[in-house]
Amino acid sequence: MVIRPSLTMPKPAAIMLRPTLGFLGRRVAIIAAGRKIAFRSLFGNLAAFAAGLLVVVILAEVALRLLGVGHPYYSAPELYQPSPNPRLLFEPRPNFSGFSEGAAIQTNRLGLRERELPLAKPPGVVRVLFLGDSVTFGTGVGDEQPFPRLVESALADVGGGAVRTINAAVVGYNTTQELERLRAVGPAYRPDVVVLTFVVNDLLDAFSIFDHQYQPTGILAGPKVWLRRNSYLYRFTQNTYWRVAGELRRLGTGRTEPLRPRTRVEERLAELGEIAAWAQAHDARFLLVLYPDHIDDPVSPGAAGERVTVREELLGFAERSGVPAVDLTAALGDVRDPRARQFRLGEDPHPSPAGHRAIADALAPALRAVVAGLPAGR
Repeated sequence: MVIRPSLTMPKPAAIMLRPTLGFLGRRVAIIAAGRKIAFRSLFGNLAAFAAGLLVVVILAEVALRLLGVGHPYYSAPELYQPSPNPRLLFEPRPNFSGFSEGAAIQTNRLGLRERELPLAKPPGVVRVLFLGDSVTFGTGVGDEQPFPRLVESALADVGGGAVRTINAAVVGYNTTQELERLRAVGPAYRPDVVVLTFVVNDLLDAFSIFDHQYQPTGILAGPKVWLRRNSYLYRFTQNTYWRVAGELRRLGTGRTEPLRPRTRVEERLAELGEIAAWAQAHDARFLLVLYPDHIDDPVSPGAAGERVTVREELLGFAERSGVPAVDLTAALGDVRDPRARQFRLGEDPHPSPAGHRAIADALAPALRAVVAGLPAGR
């Protein structure tokens, strides 16, 4: 007879191992339950943190909107179109209605931020055409608030007839483009007076507004553009980062404001002379306005080694050319002067509604004199 080995464990050993297996099973169950509870706790903590963060973001967005911090001073590309004139590069789109430059904007059929005026000038009406950049255009203020519109009421009783101001300024234009703008729209409106506000950044090269758009890249480009347009918090954070990074770069390099190139100043003075000549050829008067920001920056020395400022160059041109000039420094102050902040937008150096009112009040006496000196019966 063959005796087979038993496959079953001896009864006493099985009895001894049963408690051990039970203990291990309970430990595994406890560990699994603990992990499940820990996962639920972690998920709950993350959800609570995300909810809290969302509340903080919403409150920050609301607070910044109430304070007017992070205001959307951007140039909406749909406001503009490429210009067939290679010297203009771009121009406002006719009949635009929308949001750009930090305000609701409307343009007329010729692409001016202006009312629809008849092209044929009514008898007895004096027209004053304003040229300039974003300062004259009215970045950050409503259609009725730029100083060209405000000064109209101050001229109502001059010369015995109605005075209509026309705002032909365009954001980003320099003197080269302003001259071309005058040649483009001037003949249509037949102005009696042409006013140009010179800002020191007019010394920069002409550029297209389409080259200065916020254009992020990557898979988040779309959301970033949307946030830039719609979120005060995003703009505030981004602008603060750009401002701090730029200041750190400036401190790191030790760079200071360079001299304004004399060749560029001479080019702009020549273009101002062409604007004055256009006005004279069309039986109009020309008034030059000096915007105060950085107007005292030095110009690189000339052949004789003379050292003068941008202001002195402009006033010298006005005197030589017999062109009346208005310096807005006393009325508005340089942006670097803390006292001038009352006339500027909260986060932007452009004039606030109070600043535009101050400019209009400063211009009114000079414009009254120019209009009063026009020949009778125009």
